[in-house]
Amino acid sequence: MNKKNFFLKEKTFYLKNKIFNSNRTFITNTIWFFVLKKNNKIIGIGECNPLLDTFKDSNQFKFKEELDKVYKKVISLKKTKICYYHKYISYPSILFGLEQVLLSLKNKFPVLYNSKFVNGKEGVPVNGLIWLNSFNKKKENNVMKYIGDKIMEGFSFIKIKINTKLFNYQYFILKKIKKKYPIAKIRIDANGCFNNVKDTLFYLNKLYELNMVCSIEQPILSGNWKYMSEICKQSKIPIALDEELKGINNLENKKRLLDFIKPKYIVIKPSINGGFFGSKEWILEAKKREIKWWISSSLESNIGINAIAQWTFIIDKKYKNKINVHGLNTGFLYINNWESPLEIKKGSIWYNPLLKWKIKI
Repeated sequence: MNKKNFFLKEKTFYLKNKIFNSNRTFITNTIWFFVLKKNNKIIGIGECNPLLDTFKDSNQFKFKEELDKVYKKVISLKKTKICYYHKYISYPSILFGLEQVLLSLKNKFPVLYNSKFVNGKEGVPVNGLIWLNSFNKKKENNVMKYIGDKIMEGFSFIKIKINTKLFNYQYFILKKIKKKYPIAKIRIDANGCFNNVKDTLFYLNKLYELNMVCSIEQPILSGNWKYMSEICKQSKIPIALDEELKGINNLENKKRLLDFIKPKYIVIKPSINGGFFGSKEWILEAKKREIKWWISSSLESNIGINAIAQWTFIIDKKYKNKINVHGLNTGFLYINNWESPLEIKKGSIWYNPLLKWKIKI
């Protein structure tokens, strides 16, 4: 690899509609890519998406500085195994991007892992997703129609973002969903919106009464291990850790967290959990403790979603994952996403080998 055929590319993606969860609004997302070309054709590409990366929020300049240093290190070392670069990388999204482009050297982009997924024979089950901005009292029928459509399309789970300000209205909607679609299975994502143990258990008990909520992600803000442990013990609804995993990159600290909090589930995001390498560590430690898991995206473009979906398909098969409904359909939120063979149908994400990638770099 040299500067002529290996370079960095920055692109800003625009969401079709402004979306928000309980603590953040998303309008645009600037993503960086490692790009490898041969004879003016892309043979490898890796997405570094720092949108949810813990450290990037506080200092974007440091992220760009490290990205450039890692790029130069790849040029100088000319090593094609990711293990040679671990010590130079502190940002999980950079590690993940470099993993992708190096995997492309083993196969051929866009195939990172040859499987029935990239051959178009099997899909990866995903959940439907409802953001907070969908809960508008003036557009109540829109939410009900969306959920009805998703159930008819074959989605086995619907994930719903919640917060305390909208809770009463959201609870009202959930009761209507239960009555109209009794087979609906709901995942709740709180994004840390509850204040303390008592507050959390009050809301969770109300949701439990509906007999349709299968799990709740990150009920309180991350970093409060003691309180989160108490919630996991007392909650009637299984708790999934999400943001709690951010910034926990050392293997021993991963073990400590799982042993202390003892969640029923963890939600793994390669862009913020150390790429495929760090994500696999989480899976192996979870399996030892009989903690179930699923994979989720971090608002990646189709480049990142493609990589995560291919890896997820392989990992599901390898570890015989029973909770195999993942959160991988967020790439379809962008107006100017790369055109790709990725499709959402029958409640799954599919790779259609008859369609072509259109990447202008």
